[in-house]
Amino acid sequence: MLDVAIIGGGLCGLALATQLQARKTEFALFEARDRLGGRILSVSCETARMAVDLGPAWFWPQIHPRVARLVDDLALSAFPQSESGTVLHLSDPNSRPKPLHVESLHGGAFRIEGGAGALVSALASRIDPSRLHLSWIATAVEDRGDHLRITLRHHGEPREVQARRLVLALPPRLVAERLSFSPELAEGLKEALRQAPTWMAQQAKVVMGYERAFWRDAGLAGNALADHPQAVLGEVFDASDSQSRRAALGGFLALPPATREAFRAGLPMLVRSQMVQLFGPEAQRDEKHYQDWASEAFTCSTLDRSLPATTPRYGDPLLVAPHWSGRLLFGGTETARYGGGYMEGALEAAGRLLSQLAADTAQPSPPGAQDAPLGQA
Repeated sequence: MLDVAIIGGGLCGLALATQLQARKTEFALFEARDRLGGRILSVSCETARMAVDLGPAWFWPQIHPRVARLVDDLALSAFPQSESGTVLHLSDPNSRPKPLHVESLHGGAFRIEGGAGALVSALASRIDPSRLHLSWIATAVEDRGDHLRITLRHHGEPREVQARRLVLALPPRLVAERLSFSPELAEGLKEALRQAPTWMAQQAKVVMGYERAFWRDAGLAGNALADHPQAVLGEVFDASDSQSRRAALGGFLALPPATREAFRAGLPMLVRSQMVQLFGPEAQRDEKHYQDWASEAFTCSTLDRSLPATTPRYGDPLLVAPHWSGRLLFGGTETARYGGGYMEGALEAAGRLLSQLAADTAQPSPPGAQDAPLGQA
């Protein structure tokens, strides 16, 4: 029997797993996808000769100390987001873009050399491969008194795992929608799960690789905003490497999920048209990589298809506290008291989970208790 089962192989689950292994805890991690990383997704772009990020890419060292420390601990490198040059503003679909006089669009953001996926690869390399299980989809959890029985599917076949404690390092809304519990979770807890919007679930991101950073020849930053009603990309940014030897531009889709789906076949042409409008004809010689997170079954819940009315507030006390006498714990960036929604939040949640697993899990950890994994400041 496992001491700890972790469901979810994103940054939170992986960071926790590295520390459990260091403490010689009997654990296993189960990930529904056929890859690790969750919403962290770096893919190879041949034209740019680099990895590009289709999920989170930025962190801010001054306010995200756990990520900064983790980068150092893993012997990785980070570099500041390029802001040099003129920022463009496109407010009319029939006019040329105009300069936007701003000091910075990204406020001191840094990116990780080799993409954010370098964090995932480095963490995974520290974990015994026999403890990492891909394409295992959790469907049910049953409290058996002194342990939990977890039902999963692996390539369509039902499987069962028994563990004394379970960490659900998943978006809370997916937990509420996809997992059944016996006994049923308390109504207040179910509502707390439903009220935690999944960060990035509505977003779609495109990165375009080029042979060179041609926009810089014209004194442009590669950063642009478009806010007219027909805009396909709402924000564009320079996604090149630290030395600008490898060139890329990234963008966030301005279209809502339903519209993106309706125009899916024509999206590459629409994106290219706007990029040419912003940066000229050289922008059409690209290699596109596109990720629509709203179409990801293991990211976006049904509730996430609707925009939240306000900026999400994470770290609900019910999601931070252990349940079922300490046998059931919730993780993921949406449960973080600090940095919720960011990579920082995933590490904050992992630190809190480690403390709870190490302590008397029959009692909730006191407020502020942390024993963070790699990356704790």
